[in-house]
Amino acid sequence: MNPQSDQGTTRRDFLKAAGLGAAGMSLAGGLVSTGFGSRLFAPAARAATTTLALAATDGYITVPGRENDPLYIFGFIPVSPSATVASLISTYKGHAQHTAPTFSFKQWDDVKITLTNLGLVQRPDLTDSHTIHWHGFDMPSPLNDGVPEVSVAVPIAKQLTYFYRPHREGTYMYHCHFEDVEHVQIGMTGIVFVRPLQDGTSIGGFTKFAYNDGDGSTGYHRHFAILLNEIWSNFHDGDRDIQETIGSDYDPQWFTMNGRSYPQTLLPNDSSTLPAGMRIGTPNPNYGDAVDYSQPNSSLVQVNPGDRVLLRLANLGYQQHSMQMPGIPLHVIGQDASLLRDGAVDTSFWTNTLYIGPGEARDVLFEAPAYSDALPHFTHPGRGEYNVYSFKNRDWRRLSNNGAPGAGGMMTEVRVYQTPLPPQNVVSETYV
Repeated sequence: MNPQSDQGTTRRDFLKAAGLGAAGMSLAGGLVSTGFGSRLFAPAARAATTTLALAATDGYITVPGRENDPLYIFGFIPVSPSATVASLISTYKGHAQHTAPTFSFKQWDDVKITLTNLGLVQRPDLTDSHTIHWHGFDMPSPLNDGVPEVSVAVPIAKQLTYFYRPHREGTYMYHCHFEDVEHVQIGMTGIVFVRPLQDGTSIGGFTKFAYNDGDGSTGYHRHFAILLNEIWSNFHDGDRDIQETIGSDYDPQWFTMNGRSYPQTLLPNDSSTLPAGMRIGTPNPNYGDAVDYSQPNSSLVQVNPGDRVLLRLANLGYQQHSMQMPGIPLHVIGQDASLLRDGAVDTSFWTNTLYIGPGEARDVLFEAPAYSDALPHFTHPGRGEYNVYSFKNRDWRRLSNNGAPGAGGMMTEVRVYQTPLPPQNVVSETYV
């Protein structure tokens, strides 16, 4: 008799099944059944390693109606992995950005992210540590999970390198988990997604996919990562002014997509090569009102007719949001980094209203319609004519900026161009 047969699943069996033991890592490339609705490709070769670095500090952003009274934030900023702590503090302290960089990794690749805590300029009395928590990610050990009660938090002027090996493809989000109710609301948030091993193969006319579907059903031509959130200025102003904030009074005044409220959402991804009118400049009161460009991520969607488009959506606010794209049906193919498929049964669905709660993610496909002169159209200098469709919150109360008249809040545009755009090189690429 096997002496372990009456003990159920052993630790070694579990590690092998999870792909964490030596046997699991030596599998030949192929499909492995999972309980998550998608099919897992086991790696055929040694994983590649991606090395990145983030710094955590404070700073300011601009929202419509408060251009001369910027909002105080905590945030992450991308930095060089080889820079010293002293050089990072002297260069980046007090210059946080919101939202954090969007991260893209290949399934089964090794990922190392070094987090440096630079401290706070506005609030030197606060000695908050910071962490990186990859929300929804399967973690074999709590050490790299970023929950300070069971992990390690990074004190001021210190560094910690996190290690990840993503086993499951899909869209996730990341945030600081130290005093998370405060740190998430005040800006320490970003999107991370895992590309499937199926990427790069030709299936169903596509070479890029949301999941290891085996049939090309999640293939796409362009993809856009959009993080939904709310801004309650009481929290931001209270932290700035050393005032207590009562979380149960939460009543946000701005609703954001990638850290911007409409019409900011229509501006391209930030670049130093852009004219001033196409950038969001924020005076930083801690540096003599020198201008920071601390909201780099656009949520503008620019596509060609006939493109199949993937929206990678995540919600790190504290309220549920209902999103619509009037005139274009939405095909929900994944949620919380899981393909909507139960064995051979397709459980994906079509909708005109997408509900996404706090801490949830959705992968949504849509087909860009043909360009038509009969529809409202506009001219993009250097790019030609385009039709406009709105991607917006269906709740009118979330389409304003602090109650001001006119459109605002959680809304952006989908622009379908008559003259073809070039192929997309990176997620959420914008064209000027």
